[in-house]
Amino acid sequence: MKRIIKGDLILIVVLIVLGGLGILLSNRLLSTTDLGNKVQIEIDGEIYETYSLGENFRNIRVESPRGYNVLRIDDSKVRVIEADCPDQICVHFGWIQRAGQTIVCLPNRLIVRVVSGENSDEGLELDGITY
Repeated sequence: MKRIIKGDLILIVVLIVLGGLGILLSNRLLSTTDLGNKVQIEIDGEIYETYSLGENFRNIRVESPRGYNVLRIDDSKVRVIEADCPDQICVHFGWIQRAGQTIVCLPNRLIVRVVSGENSDEGLELDGITY
């Protein structure tokens, strides 16, 4: 059996430190720090309504032919607090507040998207279409 020598130990420590730094830096560089100022609600791919995230505590009931969802806007964040869908994934998703974050309720075909800026459709164009 081969013994670990001092050089091997130094190499292992250096690799662990570099790996940790890589993870920390990638999280820091790739994270979206842009807080959104609007929440856009879509049903069946059509924009249903847009609300300001600057409002203090507001509940919004969104009705669709497939069911309903109740959203809560509070402290510049939004979440789904109630839905009649069977899996309740949208309810358990929690708060979103950064531009680009979404909550999706597939059974009710609801998309809640946080956007920022004047043009809320900016960056949402299709990259390509396949047939």
